[in-house]
Amino acid sequence: MSDTYEYEKSMMSQATDDYSPYVDKQSNGYINDINNGVYTNSSLTLVNFDLGQIYNSTKFTDTSDLFVVLPITMVAAYAITSTGATVAPLAGASNLCSIKTNFVNLIHQADLQVNGKTIESTQPFINVARHFQLLSEMSVNDLATIGHSLGFAPTLDNTKSMKYNSTYASANTLSGNGLTNNRPFAGVTDNQSAFATLQNSAVGNACGQYKCGRYYDTTNSANGIVGTTNTIVTASNLATEFRPYYEVKGNYMIWYDFAVIKLSHLFESLGKMGLVRRFDATLRLWVNTGTVAVTVASPEATNLNYALTPNNNSFSNTCPLLINYLPSASGVGVPTTTTAIVAGLYISKPPSTSYAGGVNLSSSNAAHPLGNCRLYYSQIVLDPQKSITYTNMNLNKKVIYRTFVSNQYNNIAANSSFNQLINSGIVHPTGVLIVPFIGSQSSGADRGFGDSQWKSPFDTCPATTSPCSLTNLSVSVGGSNVLQSTLYYTYENFLEQVNLAEQLTSSDFGVSTGLISQGYWEWSRWYYVNVERSQAADKLQPRNVNISFNNNSAVPIDCLVFIFYSDEFVVNVETGIIDK
Repeated sequence: MSDTYEYEKSMMSQATDDYSPYVDKQSNGYINDINNGVYTNSSLTLVNFDLGQIYNSTKFTDTSDLFVVLPITMVAAYAITSTGATVAPLAGASNLCSIKTNFVNLIHQADLQVNGKTIESTQPFINVARHFQLLSEMSVNDLATIGHSLGFAPTLDNTKSMKYNSTYASANTLSGNGLTNNRPFAGVTDNQSAFATLQNSAVGNACGQYKCGRYYDTTNSANGIVGTTNTIVTASNLATEFRPYYEVKGNYMIWYDFAVIKLSHLFESLGKMGLVRRFDATLRLWVNTGTVAVTVASPEATNLNYALTPNNNSFSNTCPLLINYLPSASGVGVPTTTTAIVAGLYISKPPSTSYAGGVNLSSSNAAHPLGNCRLYYSQIVLDPQKSITYTNMNLNKKVIYRTFVSNQYNNIAANSSFNQLINSGIVHPTGVLIVPFIGSQSSGADRGFGDSQWKSPFDTCPATTSPCSLTNLSVSVGGSNVLQSTLYYTYENFLEQVNLAEQLTSSDFGVSTGLISQGYWEWSRWYYVNVERSQAADKLQPRNVNISFNNNSAVPIDCLVFIFYSDEFVVNVETGIIDK
């Protein structure tokens, strides 16, 4: 393989402009959203952008370069429910809250219009579909180099640190009800540290440690590097450089973050469009914001217990906020008088709240140093001859991209079968993704969190899913079975459908990518089936998509089902006019 590559490279002709066809490229231009600093910050928060003002008659914009920066503010308080009073945080409180892996999980749904035409329609749980796609496309090098900027850690969440508490009942040492994965400091390593303990006991989530360490502690820094006085870097310095940090105001703990989301990770069409002179687009993002009030019992080193009821959770969909398990020890952790933790994730600043006896997080006076959401874009000057050639060749540029539709099915009974028409007429489907989660049924001994798994602040979901398994999986498109037989779907099948399908990654020797290992997949399941292969005439016809499977788990499950399909439009790169 390397010999062939070196030979072909040696055969290529070379020119002085091989390094870049650009005369100039500036990437620091930005526009603010049109919300004018007003964000609801309860449940979903809508953020709007008008990109028509980007136009410059002498320059191009590369749509694949577009990214947004969201000013995320997390605020938390330890509370005494009987009085509504707040409790002063102890040292190490900067580790209480963090954002779940991948900033894409901040977005519940989004849509894109260009030149008045809808290019990408509003579909719920875009974060789940695109997070899976990123896990399938990114390499280990990507994770190490750009992962931090995108909200990843140098490692994925550790699935061996998962714990499951099936009821609301208070009990010692429970880090939450339902499936939990919020113990960043439970063990010395990612793995079990002593052979004499039960399997996966005292295992910590190393990814959680990195996520906590993302925030510079300006209040309790002991290294003399970051702080308020006699330090090298202050909170003001960090804010100027857009670096995330933590501070305490009164009894309120505050984390400021700058969430970078590349828009081509949400919309594949932007990654395929390329250079355009005019980009008259409108963008809408629905951001997952909200507040939770966690009940705390026995906050001592060996007895601390968390629990949350749906009534004390205002997140309507994904909760991107993680409340970490911090047992008290030597003046560090959750204060021993605490009976509740009130915490929330917002854009810019918290709204008025009233939880746990009347705790109002807006009393923190937290205000993000970046007052508005921003969208950054590039401005590119092409060599004049190349500009003419490019424009003339792309006055009717066809753009083909993958988008998706989503469906949700709740409370599929344990050890039961499921058979459903998912879509009654979709053109050119390319893949079906089934993601099982622990069921959200409201009663029964196995109710777990008592709500949708992705709404839990104790679970890394939907950055991780669940170990719930599906068997006898079958997918049919247009009445024809895609799989030769029903599958007891294993990791080997996953590799065949994903890596070898060339849908999400490349399968050529030496260039295959993806972050999902067998051990990771078996604890965090994604079921993907490639349905792209068909006759060209069939791809252009609307066809039904059916799926069936058995829930091979001892608990009910909820399933999100995504159908990826190919779509297209024609764009004039000079005028930005779209034909769709």
